[in-house]
Amino acid sequence: MSPEVVSDPVPPRVAQAPLADCWVPAHIAAARMASGETTSMALTEACHAAWAARNPAVNAMVLADFEAAREAAAESDARRQAGRSRGPLDGLPFSIKESFDVEGWPTTCGVPARAAHRAAGDAAVVERLRAQGAVLLGKTNVPLGLRDWQSYNAIYGTTRNPHDPSRTPGGSSGGSAAAVCAGMSYFDIGSDIGSSLRNPAHYCGVFSHKSSHGIVPLRGHGNAPAGFAEQDINVAGPIARSARDLELVLHAIAGPDSAEASAWRMDLPACRHTRLADFRVAVLPTHPLAEADVAVSGAIESLGHDLARAGARVSWNVRPDFDAAHLWHVYVLLLRATTSVYMDDAAFADALLRADGSDRASSDYATLQFAGAALSHRQWLLLQQAREGFARAWHRFFGEYDVLLCPAASTTAFPIDERGEPWQRTITVNGQPLPLTSQLFWAGHSGLCGLPSTVAPIGPASDGLPVGVQIVARRYGDLTSLRFAQLLEDAGHAFRPPPA
Repeated sequence: MSPEVVSDPVPPRVAQAPLADCWVPAHIAAARMASGETTSMALTEACHAAWAARNPAVNAMVLADFEAAREAAAESDARRQAGRSRGPLDGLPFSIKESFDVEGWPTTCGVPARAAHRAAGDAAVVERLRAQGAVLLGKTNVPLGLRDWQSYNAIYGTTRNPHDPSRTPGGSSGGSAAAVCAGMSYFDIGSDIGSSLRNPAHYCGVFSHKSSHGIVPLRGHGNAPAGFAEQDINVAGPIARSARDLELVLHAIAGPDSAEASAWRMDLPACRHTRLADFRVAVLPTHPLAEADVAVSGAIESLGHDLARAGARVSWNVRPDFDAAHLWHVYVLLLRATTSVYMDDAAFADALLRADGSDRASSDYATLQFAGAALSHRQWLLLQQAREGFARAWHRFFGEYDVLLCPAASTTAFPIDERGEPWQRTITVNGQPLPLTSQLFWAGHSGLCGLPSTVAPIGPASDGLPVGVQIVARRYGDLTSLRFAQLLEDAGHAFRPPPA
């Protein structure tokens, strides 16, 4: 069947499905299926009921095929009955960011010119999840070209934050976070090149994991090439309602793709710590280059004090030994160099004109975005030398600390604002207007060097909205940042459902 863009009629069994079932974390739902307490069909109906009840207001899951999902759920239940379960993900309903290919479904990235596009096959992550029996429900909304900290476009409309519909759920994986937050799916897969997994989790009060660069294949994502041409900086990762769900899903989607699988395997270093008190923690609640609002910085400071009382070794306001302004500059240039692949010929020609004669040494994002898009290959290669220096500094830093705690974004979820271009907008930080793009500092600070970042909810913030903390670890230290998030969850920093 083809996915539906608008709500389909709600069968009586869906209207009667217990909505409380949709809040259960994925790993608990999996355990209940394994013990026979529930079925994949029941979980699918619970998600459909949540979608029917909440999606009209939130508009998170913008494509859905629940009939196909029921067929897959029935097959999963039959496998379990026959003792042929494919593992813990078998039968778990999930959604996927619109920018990932699903065979026969649109992949538009919110671009109206691509509205008629249909994918020829599944993205690598979809292949892997389906192979393990996970049940695909639908696709979740994104901003135009995946380039905003909101999620709206002319094809699918505006996605809203389940905690406050007047506010953004984030972007570009905003639909992913909103769907999981609203109970429409047990987990989602998003992508992140400029905090696109991190800010939505922070804004919506859910968990996300930006994986180490290169460990999750991006084949079939964003209409961009894979293999030798796979995108710089960009990564894929899960969004869920529990940190344990993140690890469960990461193990399912990570590892070498296609031909590479015959030559190497992934073996992420285990985390040896079992208590929060075991961790060496660096806390950076704000930064002179990207001031965090007190609603965010205050929550992170409070968390740091709690960790110190729990016995963790906490160090305050420590930073890697590099020039953070230089890193920001290099990050924006390389970010816009790699995202130029999404530009059509007319947009790229316009970027070339705007970049001609511009000051490449500028710290102004509006200038740098065009300079980055117009980088020559030689200029791109020369910038790698600076990136190597930043990476070495991070390596030294994580010789002293296990994790860095910092903001995922400068504020809690801001009011939806669809006027103009993202770089023309402002946000209010501690009562003062700052460029929206100043928040990209918290994306590039760790993202430029491919470090893993897990976002965990630690709110509500002083303004009553969700707030998360970004937990950064050394490259390939994914299991360390995930373990820290799991221990925070055990300590009470867990997902809280939005108001009814």
